[in-house]
Amino acid sequence: MKMINEIGQAIYFNPVEKHGKLRYVVLSADGQPITGRDRQKRQSRTFSQEHQAEAYLKRNGYRAEC
Repeated sequence: MKMINEIGQAIYFNPVEKHGKLRYVVLSADGQPITGRDRQKRQSRTFSQEHQAEAYLKRNGYRAEC
């Protein structure tokens, strides 16, 4: 699912299966950095639970593209 923040930066949020377990991946679509756990700059971030990923997206102002 493609999501956009107020600035217009886009990311992709998708459930994937890694090592036999369901994970949730946030991937940068426009090349902007995504902050990691210790504020490091990354191109993607993986969450083990959906509510963690949703909280991250809400905290950073992303919402579904209409």
